Amino acid sequence: MIKIAKLKVTVAFLLIVSIIFSGCSMQLSFEDSDTDTEIEQTDTEDENKSARQSRVSIIQYIDYSSLNECCEGIKSSLDSAGIGYDVTVCNYETATEECEKLARNIEINGLRDLIVVIGTPCAETVCPIVNTAGKTPVVFCAVTDPVGAGIVKNLKTPELKCTGTATAFNIKEQLNMINTFQPYITRLGVIYTSSEQNTKEQLKSLKKAAKELNITVFDVEVQSPSELTPKAKELMRKVEAVVILPDNMVSKNSWNLTERSIVEKVPLYGVNISQVEEGCVAGYCYDFKALGEKAGEQAVEILHGDNPSEMPVIMERECTLYVNKDRLKELDMEIPEEYKPIAHEVTTKYESKSLNGKQ
Repeated sequence: MIKIAKLKVTVAFLLIVSIIFSGCSMQLSFEDSDTDTEIEQTDTEDENKSARQSRVSIIQYIDYSSLNECCEGIKSSLDSAGIGYDVTVCNYETATEECEKLARNIEINGLRDLIVVIGTPCAETVCPIVNTAGKTPVVFCAVTDPVGAGIVKNLKTPELKCTGTATAFNIKEQLNMINTFQPYITRLGVIYTSSEQNTKEQLKSLKKAAKELNITVFDVEVQSPSELTPKAKELMRKVEAVVILPDNMVSKNSWNLTERSIVEKVPLYGVNISQVEEGCVAGYCYDFKALGEKAGEQAVEILHGDNPSEMPVIMERECTLYVNKDRLKELDMEIPEEYKPIAHEVTTKYESKSLNGKQ
């Protein structure tokens, strides 16, 4: 009986030790993070044992179609290379704080071997942290002006611990397209977010290019989504068309502008396919999934030993013209002859979120 009692005590002790060590192994997670994190683990136990390079964190600024497409492209490249990852999609209201908290947690605790950030505001927050600490390399995606944002020192040799893919939004090309669809336009409207530095730079370029075409730009600054509808209503009664810039908050809530453009019968021009499908007349758009795939390939190369400070930033310049044939018909407009060979026609995939027949 004594031997049996000793055996039970021994078993109980071993169980307690096992539980303690099992609890310790859980400390690799972001246990002190209160962010809403969407986790997509693709690394198996064998991969975890064989290489730490399968530890990648993808941080996406907000949930929006273009950024989502970037994320899909990044995941595709990492999947092809057998590299595992987790994904965090931040909430717009607290996105900057979430990005900063995750990046500092990774740097302090060495939880990941590489970070991929999607969106300019996210890159602006995360890259300075890793450049200061100098531990975890960062690949960014869908950044409008990485040099102007201070993310890298130059495009050919970033010099810092960050590199990635950027979009060179062609203001002149977009404006020429608008001027061809509406040859007599003289008043163009734009709504932008005051807190997004990249959008302010785009606005400067827009005004400069518009002046050359004798077009006056009426710009309206907003700070939150709730301001979009009333300010869009006021703006659209002053102008002959409105153009959307690569602005994260405005783009995420572009349906506010789409609704008003339908009511006011003012052509709206977008910068991504989803906006044209919502109801924008037309827009030069990037293939954001392909952009994400390129960023994912850069991440794989870095994990295999390449130095991000010497890896050139990939500047995507190629856009495709998308046209919403439903909106053109509603506005009694046509695709200009010179654009017919290159225009990709789409139909409206949109339901009013608030009008319900009211104006």
